[in-house]
Amino acid sequence: MASVLAIRDFIERNNDKKIDIVVSPPLKPLVQKIIGVRNVFVAKSVYERKLETVAEENQSPDIYEKIIVLRISPEAYRIIKHIIAAKIETGLWHFLKYGFHIGGKLIARRTPKQLREINFEMLGGKMRDMPFEEIFQFEKIDYAKVTQLSALDIKQKKIIIHTGLTSWSMKKWSDEKWIKLLRLIHQGYDSKIIFIGAKEEEASYAYISSRLNFKIYSLIGQINIAELMLVLKMSDYFIGIDSGPRNMADIAGTKSVIILGPGLPIFQPTNGKSIVIDKFCGRGLYQLYFHKKSSFISRVEVGEVYEAFKNLISVKSRESNQI
Repeated sequence: MASVLAIRDFIERNNDKKIDIVVSPPLKPLVQKIIGVRNVFVAKSVYERKLETVAEENQSPDIYEKIIVLRISPEAYRIIKHIIAAKIETGLWHFLKYGFHIGGKLIARRTPKQLREINFEMLGGKMRDMPFEEIFQFEKIDYAKVTQLSALDIKQKKIIIHTGLTSWSMKKWSDEKWIKLLRLIHQGYDSKIIFIGAKEEEASYAYISSRLNFKIYSLIGQINIAELMLVLKMSDYFIGIDSGPRNMADIAGTKSVIILGPGLPIFQPTNGKSIVIDKFCGRGLYQLYFHKKSSFISRVEVGEVYEAFKNLISVKSRESNQI
């Protein structure tokens, strides 16, 4: 998601060229909707996620003027090593410089450049925002399919919830706190609460829903990533951890409350409609890799998130806030 704007900007600046792209399998339905992309080939990423199915057979890339490598996995390398191209460019030098930049900023306790800016630099552009409609080309049939989902078929305000994978405990806000938050939202606002996520997140949804005395909805494991982008675009609010869906909500222009977990502060929202709750402030990056009982994310209280959500509703347009 941090590459989407830079890729679309590159295509726009090279509208006389034919652009093909290699991505991990789950991304294909969404990348096919990027305006100006011709062919989409797939290869498993280095992360070996469960939702990355076996790569497609009989992929036949063309002969190319140039190959640009932003990220690469062994499977992606096996695809491109057989491609005839006049030139190959990589982002290695950009990433080396970026690594030193991040190190210096962390020592100085300052926010580093965002990864999206580095992606623009690697593709020869300057970072800028773009409206959703200038990035993706969805058809009426795509919107109709999403509208027909039972979770989206009424006119109530729609709040998308993403609790995150249970396997990454240090980035997870507790289910008990989610239960308390959703009770407060239900009491204060007439809204439809919809959970999204991967199959592994079904257990968390099942537990939370069993503890509530009102109906909530789930799209977990039911839609692909392109449909998820439209769900976010057609919804009113997003509340969740820092994640891929959170970055998608940013691109979709959805008002969001983001509960930051451990990690480098290189994915800050840019759409001006987000409130970020951050207890890390650049500290405790070791929690990304090591379990700690009293984690920074556990210090985020239900009342803070609820107040942020109320503020999100009360302000139509705002600069991104840091709590």
